Amino acid sequence: MRTREGAARTAAFLLALGSLVGMLPPLGSADQNHGSMLEGMWALMRYFTIITNLLIIVIFGWIAVRGRDAVSPRLVGGIALAIVLVGVVFNLILGQIVQPTWWARIGDSLHHHIAPVAVPIWWLMFGRHGQLGWKDPWLWALYPLGYSAYILIRAASEPADMAGRYPYFFLDVERFGWPVALGNLTAIAAGFVAFGFALVALDRALERRAAG
Repeated sequence: MRTREGAARTAAFLLALGSLVGMLPPLGSADQNHGSMLEGMWALMRYFTIITNLLIIVIFGWIAVRGRDAVSPRLVGGIALAIVLVGVVFNLILGQIVQPTWWARIGDSLHHHIAPVAVPIWWLMFGRHGQLGWKDPWLWALYPLGYSAYILIRAASEPADMAGRYPYFFLDVERFGWPVALGNLTAIAAGFVAFGFALVALDRALERRAAG
């Protein structure tokens, strides 16, 4: 048991470290583009990918320090689901973004390709299974919905000619109008909830397998 706990904490540390390293290229670029680190960080905080990877740093960094019991299975399951959403949306909807340097490509890969695979693998291998409930997908959906509301409010408060007000094209109310933008958000939220129910079902199956 101690060996498994140690492996879980080591793997959690590597996950947190990977997301932290992946944060450095966009931070450096934002600092150059916006004149200061603070303004650059504020600009980056419009991206779901950045916010989710920051949560990975905090959650898995805490697990690395305090162990698996320090973080609830619901929180770990929610962040695993959120980073899967990052990978799915980026790779299937947004398409690949050409990065100007190898350093930027590393950051992009850590956030969009490696974390969306590594975090669910950690959950499968080390997660405390059997503690998720059928209400959890609805609770998890509050995260992307809350993020969407934050972006729409933030965009409405910024100058109309400001570049990058909408970090993702499907949120662009001025381009598509409210009905299409809200329809896009509804479709993504529905997919998120569906994946959430699949995660709960898998969690229960893993618990039964471990008990048997």
